[in-house]
Amino acid sequence: MRSFFSVCLIFLGCFFSVFAQDAGDAQGGEDPQPENFSGGPLDFDQLRADEELRSGVRAFHNGFYNEAILSFQRSLSFKPAAVLTRSWLGRAYYLAGFNDAALSEWKTASSSSGGSVLLDSFIEVMEARQGLARELAQKGRWVLAGDIEGVAGELTIFRRPTAVRARGDGSFFLVSYLTNEVARIDLNGLVRQRMRGGLAGFDHPFDIVAADDGAVYISEFRGDRVTKCGSSGEVLAVLGGRGRGPGQLLGPQYLALDSEGSVYVSDWGNRRVVKFNRDGEYVTSFGQKDDFYPGLIAPTGVAFHNGYVYVADKQRRHLAVFDPSGNYMTTLLEGRLASPEGISVLENGQFLIADTTKVVSYNVQDGGFEVLSDFGGQARRVLSVDRDANGSIIAADFDADSVHVLSDITGISSGLTVMIKRVSALRHPEVLVDVHVSNRAGDPVVGLDVQNFLVSEGRFGVGPARMPFASYRSAVMDVALIVSRSPSMASRAALTERVVRDIFARLSGSVSFRVISAGSVPAVLSRPGEGLEALVRAAVDRKENYSPDWAFDLGVRLGVTELLSTRNRKAVIFLTDGNSGQGAFESYGLQETLDYMRNNSIVFYPVYTQPPSSSGGELDFLANETGGKVYRYYTDEALDSLARDINGQKDGNYLLSYRSSSLTDFGRAYIPVEVEVNLVRKSGRDEAGYYAPLEF
Repeated sequence: MRSFFSVCLIFLGCFFSVFAQDAGDAQGGEDPQPENFSGGPLDFDQLRADEELRSGVRAFHNGFYNEAILSFQRSLSFKPAAVLTRSWLGRAYYLAGFNDAALSEWKTASSSSGGSVLLDSFIEVMEARQGLARELAQKGRWVLAGDIEGVAGELTIFRRPTAVRARGDGSFFLVSYLTNEVARIDLNGLVRQRMRGGLAGFDHPFDIVAADDGAVYISEFRGDRVTKCGSSGEVLAVLGGRGRGPGQLLGPQYLALDSEGSVYVSDWGNRRVVKFNRDGEYVTSFGQKDDFYPGLIAPTGVAFHNGYVYVADKQRRHLAVFDPSGNYMTTLLEGRLASPEGISVLENGQFLIADTTKVVSYNVQDGGFEVLSDFGGQARRVLSVDRDANGSIIAADFDADSVHVLSDITGISSGLTVMIKRVSALRHPEVLVDVHVSNRAGDPVVGLDVQNFLVSEGRFGVGPARMPFASYRSAVMDVALIVSRSPSMASRAALTERVVRDIFARLSGSVSFRVISAGSVPAVLSRPGEGLEALVRAAVDRKENYSPDWAFDLGVRLGVTELLSTRNRKAVIFLTDGNSGQGAFESYGLQETLDYMRNNSIVFYPVYTQPPSSSGGELDFLANETGGKVYRYYTDEALDSLARDINGQKDGNYLLSYRSSSLTDFGRAYIPVEVEVNLVRKSGRDEAGYYAPLEF
């Protein structure tokens, strides 16, 4: 009632001031200044600035960034010194893909306010992510960030960990040798799932690998077998059995899968590696002594990479390399390893090797070798290492009953980057906040839970928040399929149809499509929910819509804009004849096109129907910088990895829900909201705000 009474007084003040002005005009006197209810002059510029700010904030939260930019600019035309409005303008520029303009506004706002820790942090991160500063950034040392203890007082979480295997959602599998189980542990160290091997139970499990279909293979050291389980832990099949014959095992330890789904297991007791096909049938065994290789003595870690099998021998202290048929090829790292155990294969041919009390990195491509960490002297017997979805290294220390967590020291010092992207208060006091979390390099942070977030309004806590949605938990993706309308594509209608059907066959069921025509005037030709035939018709389109003036940048801009409203993971698939066109970046530059995708967590996947021209490098650049991949439909590989790559795409978007207790002043009050994220020794925060719905 008090706020309503204030509104009435302002209205009456304006009314009587206008009345007095008319009276003065009639009497030939000077124009009196209008006054507010407190007796001071009414600042109409402030009223107009506030109204434009309100319009801009609402447009921003609806994803209309261009409209928001115009509103914030109009607001600043009335009150140029408004720091809050200028910081909002920078935020709108950023999500619209105009990073230079965003930096300029944030720097102006920071200097006007005498320095802002939050704005200065955004400025520092943006400058570090772009240009040479990002490319020349040097990695720091790997330091021990924390430990996950297997025994806490009387509570036993795990005992004698033998293997850790990272998962795409930020969690990891941990094999607990002594308690005969496999646990799935989240990045906060909480157990989310336990697998015990059904009625028979596991008999001292040792390693685990996950197949593309969600099934897992678990070696059992004393059980002398490999058990295949479903994603819920149910037993599907058993491979091997005790013995020395073909397909039999004695003390199986480490596991690996090849691109065909075949299983390799290091057979400790028989001093060999045994291979089974994806159906569980015995194929071959290798590593025994012959004319070319003296034989494995103590086979431990096994890995498959680029068509070859790599086997660690802790006694010979090297890696032996074989082809998939078991033929010996070469030996690596002789004399450079102390006592190698598990091997994990990362991207670009990088191996992580657990070497008892340290973790080493070896690059197969260039032969680079480096000791990443000795765990500060705290490791006792590390059997397995892997890199989790957020870039940390996790290590299973068998003798210490612990999982060590290593982080790059630069990541710890720089913390997390948090950005509030949307606030929905349509059902106030219920408020929804969309938040994106990334590291300093811009890579998304996945696997967070509600306990990692602290939400407040005006610096006051809002009570318990909920997390109704996190993109890393969702199997659904939203894709904009953009089709080039170049003249050469017009003559390839049959090929376009075949590619679209192939893409749909691989992704249908998990992807929601919309088709964008990248013509001279880009258009949305198909929206989610339409069937395959409608999708094909939209992708092929009519020949008259193909033109030399087709606009790549406008097509991508429209495709990205169509994806902004969804909370799911997002991607752009661009179907092209291999070039981006003569006027590819006339309206929006290459960097602006990249930033519009990257700042909105959208990954770019070009599909070439023929070898690209010299200008195709721009498309490759966009794919690489957004975390995507190039597919060449004219090669044998074609779209083989498309489903795996897109389904494995990471995203750091989170939806938080809470109940507000702030006064809305009938929808006129600006309500500040803050979100802080804490993870191990890293943290980050952001501040934004919203307006509740207007009440009359």
